[in-house]
Amino acid sequence: MMESKQYVVALEISSSKIVGVLGEPRPDGGVDILDIEAERSLNCVRWGCIQNVEETKVRVNRVISRLEERIAPKKITGVYVGVSGRSLHNYFMSISTAFSDERMITEGVVDALKDRYYSEAEVQGGDILEVIPCQYFVDNNEIGNPIGAYGTSIKVQFNGVVAKKTLKMNIDRARDSQYEIKGYVVTALAMGEHILTNEERQLGCMLVDFGAEITTVSIFRRGVLQYLATLPMGSHLITRDLTSLNVLEDAAEEIKKTSGNAIPSDSGRSILVDGVQSTDVQNYVVARCEEIVANINEQIAYSGLSRDKIAAGIVLVGGGSQLNGFNRLVEEMTKLKVRFGSIPASVVLHDRAARGIEYLQVISIVAQAAAMMKPGDNCVQEPVPEEEVKQEDAVEAETDNEPVNEPAEEKPIQLPTEKKKRNDETNNAGFADGDDEQEDDRQHGGKSLIQKWHWLKTKVTDVFKESDDDFAEEENRNNG
Repeated sequence: MMESKQYVVALEISSSKIVGVLGEPRPDGGVDILDIEAERSLNCVRWGCIQNVEETKVRVNRVISRLEERIAPKKITGVYVGVSGRSLHNYFMSISTAFSDERMITEGVVDALKDRYYSEAEVQGGDILEVIPCQYFVDNNEIGNPIGAYGTSIKVQFNGVVAKKTLKMNIDRARDSQYEIKGYVVTALAMGEHILTNEERQLGCMLVDFGAEITTVSIFRRGVLQYLATLPMGSHLITRDLTSLNVLEDAAEEIKKTSGNAIPSDSGRSILVDGVQSTDVQNYVVARCEEIVANINEQIAYSGLSRDKIAAGIVLVGGGSQLNGFNRLVEEMTKLKVRFGSIPASVVLHDRAARGIEYLQVISIVAQAAAMMKPGDNCVQEPVPEEEVKQEDAVEAETDNEPVNEPAEEKPIQLPTEKKKRNDETNNAGFADGDDEQEDDRQHGGKSLIQKWHWLKTKVTDVFKESDDDFAEEENRNNG
């Protein structure tokens, strides 16, 4: 019998599209991407959060069905889902403890401090998605790895990723019963792990995911996340601005992609592009792009880090970052070097996933999901072998042909025998009639319960009547 393959399936639900990816983990830790499928989501997902659950479910199911066609007759039974959205942010907090005497720091000590973060972090109405230790201090001395060190106190600076509770709730509501959610992956963390290099994460790097309706800014340094913020602005704002030129949204989107440029033109000439003047297009595009980049640039100050702490510069991902001149505008306004994100070396794209450069987010999610999977885990169910199906059918047929046990014949209900009365004569007469009744039952197949009840009632009435007559005669004798 051939050993079943291991598959991993990931979903990204964003403001512009719902994307599913089917991958096959490799023994070296990488993953082969077999297929990528997408559906538009502008009408049911806003700012990265699901608004219309039922419509989202329909579109997710269409994505899952097309992925299943790639591996038919196998069925997808589990998925990993990326988590992003407007409410995502980080919450920084230090937790410390002291001991009565010097002792060795163990994993249990650090885990206990992490549990305290979950219970003490003030995130009202929020859901803590991930908690990351950033710095350790043993006896007030910073240390890279505290496990195995000795001291009388330890302090850990934790960075938690927080979002509204409804974010995951609506994702689960949009899940079909045919598959389960095997895990949630914070998209920004997955991209930081697989899009950024180890050197960038260590030196300090800002990862900017410029999407349709939101822009996620995450800063990594010393190998871990230091800051995370989500800005409620994306490239769709530029599209909406262009509709002011009396064009429909679809046409405005096309004009933005083909003629828009984030860097202002010095030519001063204006040409007609799809019925609108090119200078008008540039004015709208440049103004909005400068506003978005100014907000991105401001996140460095909000993070509490100086620019020299972001020595590796900025990495751009997301569909909005593909706008002409956007990377140069970011470089000019931030004074940091900028590069575009690329597909990780550990990921191999196959034929039907050739467009993978457009989907770095979901590719990072599936790469992280593959790393999370344990031996034996699978997101796909193998079809039942034909031999087993035949055996099951045979067992069912044999069960159907088994004789059905008929219910036992009900015995006639026996009425309680009449108690003996004081009058022997009356008693004997009653039993005589009862014997006749039993004989009549034997001849006519037994009487009904109602008939027997009327017979018993008549007999009881006669007994009481005769007793009353005896009492009257006795009373007359006494009075005489």
